[in-house]
Order: sequence, then structure tokens, then C-alpha cells
Amino acid sequence: MHRYTLALIAATLLFAACRGPEPQPETQQPLPIVTLHGKSCFELTTRDTVPIIDDTYMDVENEFTINWPSLDSFPPATRRALILLAFADSTSPTLRQAGQRFLAQTWVDDDDWEILGRRPIDSVLHWPTNNATLVGDMTDYGTLLQFSVHSEYNVAYAAHGTYYSNNLLVDRSTGAVVSLADLMDTTHVGQLLLRALEEVPLNHDNGNTTECLFDEYKSCLPQPDGFSLDSTCSVITAYFNIYTVQSYACGMLFVDMPVNWLAAKAVLTPYGKKVFRLE
Repeated sequence: MHRYTLALIAATLLFAACRGPEPQPETQQPLPIVTLHGKSCFELTTRDTVPIIDDTYMDVENEFTINWPSLDSFPPATRRALILLAFADSTSPTLRQAGQRFLAQTWVDDDDWEILGRRPIDSVLHWPTNNATLVGDMTDYGTLLQFSVHSEYNVAYAAHGTYYSNNLLVDRSTGAVVSLADLMDTTHVGQLLLRALEEVPLNHDNGNTTECLFDEYKSCLPQPDGFSLDSTCSVITAYFNIYTVQSYACGMLFVDMPVNWLAAKAVLTPYGKKVFRLE
């Protein structure tokens, strides 16, 4: 279920960013942050006995906190991309509605156990539980806005939980999503990322190497799940969530590419050069 969600997020963000933004040099005032919070707790009654719990009940607890500016001022495509980033929801028209759908999630696949009943409860009564927490924040870089979401999921009958972290960069002046292709030529990005893992000391220092990669990615990495910029726009970090290119035990893979290294190894777009202050 989570691998499908991650693939949907990555595909939609790339689609939303297909039109390159035009950067504007003027200084922007910080955007006011609006906090959206929600929490739910309910108990499911199942037809079949749930492993580990060893009974026909299972508690579910979901909670989210989103610290973002209002999305009303952004173009429709960007609003949809941000809602998808937050809640993996491609159909809800607003962030609030997507949040309500998130709170109602049971995290039980239809073919696991037939759900016979569902009742709200004030707090968790039985452990282990199905639970999900999600936190979204935004960093204001002036002309660029970096949205981030970190989510963690635990299923009562699973061996361990899982987590995902995703980012989305938005041009403040145009409201357009900024894709990796807006900044640089991504034709051979898979080989470029492998080269960065081998050549950039920062990657080794942070424990990000090629050692844990699945065999199919040792010669070429796929398109990353996303990327982020540091506060000085001097390092671009591509990332792969767990299970994308390596096992859960190895965690996420982050590939740091300092701009001075990147400029010598890849073709930067005119927009990318302005973002990296190379012009």
C-alpha cells in the first residue's frame, strides 16, 4: 500500500512541475503560517482473529499537524500537488478535506480481515495498534518555498513500522512547482547520483554510499523520489525513501550535490543558475 502511495506522489509532483517557473529577484515578505491539526481514535471489530493481538478487535489512532501557509493563493495545479504531498490524496479539493480522509483511514487492506464494526473511542484501549502520524512544515527561502512532510505508519500485526519524508519546492513569485528538471538536465541523473555518492565527501560522512543499493540500481539509480535545497541554495539533496532503492534496514538514501560540484558535472538550466546564484 505504501509503495503505491509513494509512486503516486512522485509521479504527480513531476507532472505538476512540467512548466518551468520564471524566477523573480524581488524580496518577498514571509508568508503567515496556518496550523491545521487533526486526531482520531477508533476501534475496529474484525471477523477473523488478528495476529499478535490474538483477538477480533484492533484500535486505530491517526494524527496530523500541518504548518503551512494558506493554499488559496497558489495555482490549482500547485494546490493539488501539495495536497497530494501531504496526504497522498489526489481527489480531495482542499487540504482540510484530505486531512479528514486521512483521519478515517484504518490502514487495513480489504483482503486482510473483514471489518464488522467501528466505534469511536477517546483513547487507545488495546495494544498494539494501527497508527499514523504526519507532520508538515514549510521553510521560506524568500523567492522559494520548501514544503516538507514526514509521516510514520505502524500496523499492529506487522514486524515493524515504516516512514516517509517528502519535499516540494515552489517558486514564490509564480506559485509553480519547481522540479529537478527545472534546475538541471536530468537525462542521465541516475549515473550522476551514483557519481555523487562516490565523489562527494559529504555523502560518505553522512553514511550515504552505494553499499546498500539493490543490485538493479548499482549501475544506474532511478529518478529520485524528490529533492531539497539547503537554506543557502548551495547544496541540492536528492532522496530516495525506504524500499525505493535499498532495504528498510538501510533507511532512506540521501545524495548531496554541492553546487560547485554539480556545476562541473551537469548542465544547469538558466533558472537553475539563478536559483544557485551562479549568474
